[in-house]
Amino acid sequence: MTKRSSFTIFKSVIIALFLREVQTRFGSQKLGYFWAIFDAMFMVLVFAGLKSAIATNSMPGLDFPVFLATGFLAFFMWKNIVSKSMAAFSANMALFSYKQVKPIDTIITRFLIEVLVSLMATIVFLGIGLYFDFDINVKNFNMVILAVTWFAIFGFAIGLLTAVIGTFYETFNKIVNVIMTPLLFISALMYTVDSLPPILREIILYNPLVHFIEMIHGNYFNTLNTEYVSYEYMFYWTFIPLYLGLYFYIRAEKKVISSR
Repeated sequence: MTKRSSFTIFKSVIIALFLREVQTRFGSQKLGYFWAIFDAMFMVLVFAGLKSAIATNSMPGLDFPVFLATGFLAFFMWKNIVSKSMAAFSANMALFSYKQVKPIDTIITRFLIEVLVSLMATIVFLGIGLYFDFDINVKNFNMVILAVTWFAIFGFAIGLLTAVIGTFYETFNKIVNVIMTPLLFISALMYTVDSLPPILREIILYNPLVHFIEMIHGNYFNTLNTEYVSYEYMFYWTFIPLYLGLYFYIRAEKKVISSR
């Protein structure tokens, strides 16, 4: 019997965890998949409707629903990656008795699922945009894809770091969950950085999420730009949490497994 390689075992574990996670979260009914997409789209439609009703022409040259949807879909993807990653270890403790299953495999699996759900929600949004004749033309498609991919990796980095820390300090997870709500309003989802007064502009740019959202908006719409995006700042906010998350995970992996 041929011995399987480490990558083959890893791939098999990820596929098995993926199918298990999908079954657990969405159930055996097809409507489960519908609600997973509808949750994200519902929030987008609500905020897009409110913003459009309040200020219809405050951003000439672009559709408000499209502007809001691009930001909200990216933000919810990031938020869900972080939130689901935080609970990945505790939700799969029983599986760690199998030596093939590593705790980090559960985070990778949840990361893949959230990216897939976000992709499906985006496809639904594009369909709605085409049906209602919104302007969904993209200025720089490749840069938008890069921004979203980078944003997802940033979410994975934060998710891994919070998962490891939260395993030993449950209060930390609660703090992160509380922070998620105000981030919705201070991450440039419903406005551009350029539209803010200079003082507020300087303050809000300390929020790394703003740079990702501005990168997406600036490369999506012809009337916007990426003037306030700091790629160096984004890199540090991605690399440092990812490095720390992997470092702490490697040192704490046995403790995470034994904590079951």
